[in-house]
Amino acid sequence: MNLSQTICFQLAKRQVLRRQPGAAGENPATFEARAYHDWRVAELRTQFTQHFAESELAGKDVLDFGCGSGTLSVLAAEAGARSVIGIDLNDDLIGQAQAFAETRKLKTPLRFVAAQNARTLDLPDASVDLLLCFDVLEHVLAYDAIIPEWRRVLRPGGEIFIWWVPWLHPYGHHLESLVPLPWAHVFFSERTLLNVCARVYDLPEFKPRWWDLDEHGRKKPNKWRQLDQLPDLNRLTIAQFERLCQHTGLQIARRALYGFGGSRLGRLTRGLTRLPWLREYFCSRVIYRLRKAAP
Repeated sequence: MNLSQTICFQLAKRQVLRRQPGAAGENPATFEARAYHDWRVAELRTQFTQHFAESELAGKDVLDFGCGSGTLSVLAAEAGARSVIGIDLNDDLIGQAQAFAETRKLKTPLRFVAAQNARTLDLPDASVDLLLCFDVLEHVLAYDAIIPEWRRVLRPGGEIFIWWVPWLHPYGHHLESLVPLPWAHVFFSERTLLNVCARVYDLPEFKPRWWDLDEHGRKKPNKWRQLDQLPDLNRLTIAQFERLCQHTGLQIARRALYGFGGSRLGRLTRGLTRLPWLREYFCSRVIYRLRKAAP
């Protein structure tokens, strides 16, 4: 193990051992599947209602892109959407979404569809008024193909609402449970991060999150030793995304970058989000309203 890996491992190990169940600032829901589902439902609803109005869903044909377990699809249906389609690549999540919707008394037509591939949408041209993409854009690997698909299925004047954590976010590496170091993906190589994830995962003191447990509650085998790149991340930056939107013909009607919290650091990061070359490093989330221009 080289010096870079040694430094990263020692820093990560120290932080991981501080962030076990019950530790201050640690989300206890990450250690239990049911609690995590309930937390995600509340979190996604908050993500929407903090930045958009539920009234904007009323009377619309809505596509929930990357719908996961159906939280926003159900929210749109409850808010009076004319119709809702939830699409996801994960068959298991589609099943969870259907089960979740069945627990609600919904009048709006709502259906969930398992996508056949990652590059196209099996929907007619100009069939959607509003597309939701919340907490999923960083996982869209074929974004160069799917963003033009978003525009294709939108009606003229249709909009896209986005809640996004871009790549250069302090924890854009999505390794917070194993390498809880801000900007680790900026300061360390991908090979170093994979090596450190594998070593931390094998620590006897490491308490796995629910997604690292099998159906019997045992820790799954260490996948990090077989990986050659960080899984399911597209490394998309704000600048790259906006260039693609411009090329595709989607207008940016609104863009808002948010810093962190209410502390002194939070106030500082809110100022840094106004600086073009630094903004992405210091934002907690980015909100977009995109629009397909009327002919």
